[in-house]
Amino acid sequence: MSAPASSRTEEEKREWVVLLVGRPNSGKSSLFNAITGGDAKVGNFPGVTVDVLDATVELPGAGRARIVDLPGVYSLLDAPDPHTDEGQARAFIDQAEKSGDRVMIAQVIDGTQLSLGLRLTKQVLARDTRALLVVTQRDALSKRGYELLPDEIERALGAAVIGVSANDPNVRDMMLRALAEIAINEATAKPITDFDESTVAALAVREKDHDKLAARARRELTDRVDRWLLHPLLGPIAFVAIMSALFAAVFLIADPASAAMDAVMGKLGLVVTSAIGDGFWGSLLKDGVLGGAGTVLAFLPQIVILTVALELIEASGYLARGAFLIDRALKAVGLGGRSFVPLLTAHACAVPAIAATRIIRDPRQRLRTMLVLPLMACSARIPTYSLLIGTFFAAHSPLFRGGVFMFLYFAGIALGGLASIVIGKVTQQGRGHALPLLLEMPPYRRPRARTMVTVGWRGTKRFVREVGSVILAASVALWVLLRVPGPHTVDTAPDDASPRVVAMHHSVAAWIGHEIEPVTKPLGFDWRLNVGLIGSFGARELMVSTMGVIFGIEDTEQDESTLRDEIRLAKNADGKPAYSALTAASLMAFFVIACQCMSTVAALKRETRSWRWPLFVLGYTYALAYLASLIVYQGGHALGFG
Repeated sequence: MSAPASSRTEEEKREWVVLLVGRPNSGKSSLFNAITGGDAKVGNFPGVTVDVLDATVELPGAGRARIVDLPGVYSLLDAPDPHTDEGQARAFIDQAEKSGDRVMIAQVIDGTQLSLGLRLTKQVLARDTRALLVVTQRDALSKRGYELLPDEIERALGAAVIGVSANDPNVRDMMLRALAEIAINEATAKPITDFDESTVAALAVREKDHDKLAARARRELTDRVDRWLLHPLLGPIAFVAIMSALFAAVFLIADPASAAMDAVMGKLGLVVTSAIGDGFWGSLLKDGVLGGAGTVLAFLPQIVILTVALELIEASGYLARGAFLIDRALKAVGLGGRSFVPLLTAHACAVPAIAATRIIRDPRQRLRTMLVLPLMACSARIPTYSLLIGTFFAAHSPLFRGGVFMFLYFAGIALGGLASIVIGKVTQQGRGHALPLLLEMPPYRRPRARTMVTVGWRGTKRFVREVGSVILAASVALWVLLRVPGPHTVDTAPDDASPRVVAMHHSVAAWIGHEIEPVTKPLGFDWRLNVGLIGSFGARELMVSTMGVIFGIEDTEQDESTLRDEIRLAKNADGKPAYSALTAASLMAFFVIACQCMSTVAALKRETRSWRWPLFVLGYTYALAYLASLIVYQGGHALGFG
């Protein structure tokens, strides 16, 4: 007997949950973006998707469906660490099937590695859940001289199969129609799970006779490139050269643009003063908004270039090869090749990098990776590095300044390696046998221009949103604190200072900075730098915005001078220069090591499920930062560099 019409209607109203499942680097995120128009991070290395992403679509004639992009899994039978990305994906699948929702699995299989993907297919088809097999990279196979025959897989397995390319403009319609057909028509027979993967792959992927020579030439080209890039001696040299070029480009290419934007902010400040004067509102806009948030915004080009450069490495296929090359070096310090992606991601931001450690299967290795990630030079440090280098090393050549910038990056990497060794010995995290690195080498792929533009735009929006919210609010709050009188202060204003500069030197912010001067004076820091260091714990960029607000107030000439000029010309009460290149070196040494980011602390707490390790990171990084800064400043003075 059929169900009542009302029951059928209610059933039809329930949305489907479509789980995109597949091995790492199978193309799930690219397919997710193509279907939903989303912006899941797409890359060419296992673990690029470490969070569960979803979006709702309409299936033709079958109602609504929630498409869920899960992290990659190698097996649905093994019991992985529940805190890894694979463990979280497995838990999500099990919970979805037990929830009573209408669920189907869309297994995404890389067509260029079909036999490997079919191993997971056996486990997918063995589950009591409707399934669609989606074979990707159809275009890549065609370029190599091969033809994909999805019908052969369907006949061999008795399951629904489609072949797609994520770059095909029709892929969305193809996927939605295939999912709708499975949603409407329940299979009458169980699929076959006892099959030989190699045999099925040989039936489904055949070489085109007329493309054999071209395909062979492309494969030979890839092999020739890999012979150089994966060479035991030349490969690491090429890797260091590529990373060095990346870090140098961030400074050499973007620094002129940042300097130009800084000059624009100076002109805007002059326009504001001319329009509404230098009273309360004029000072708020010029010194609080433009001097604070506007100064940080000037470093947007460097943030965008770094973000796009990291995406290029991922999308091209070189990221996996980099992990392979650096695996031995990382193992020597207690890490491994799978730590490479989080370490590289940390150069953009430590927060997603900490989440990316879920790809590391060894719990000991994962913890050590998380504990050293704050030492990597994240993009939030870039404004401070650029400001100090551009201020105190302006007389040197661009190559010298770029070299200083690169040194700061590699200093963080080297310190991370040393910290990992020490942490392993102190916390006894080095015991046991490390798991070997098992990695599939993806083919080289040409990064899509549209994806690069999307990544750059997303990075721009994220940075501007942060500048327009957290940094703007903090800059205005600091401007207020610099105008409110403090309980008791030391008169450090120059003798010829204007009344508003004298008032700032007697403000609450100045009082706070003076209170911790006995601790920071051996490092060469005065009250102004102290206020910046306090603010930078909320967001590292606040160091620059703090300097922008303070020196905006101290700029009594009302000219177009930039923040770099103001810092370079700053004087103490005795008329001597307030800062020198040695001060800049000391501050950069502190910034390289200290974990000045409460978002990173929160991420560590979330991933380790304990306050023990976040407090450990804060303790050891601040202690080392203070010691390094002390050695740089006092050692420089002893050697006559003061």
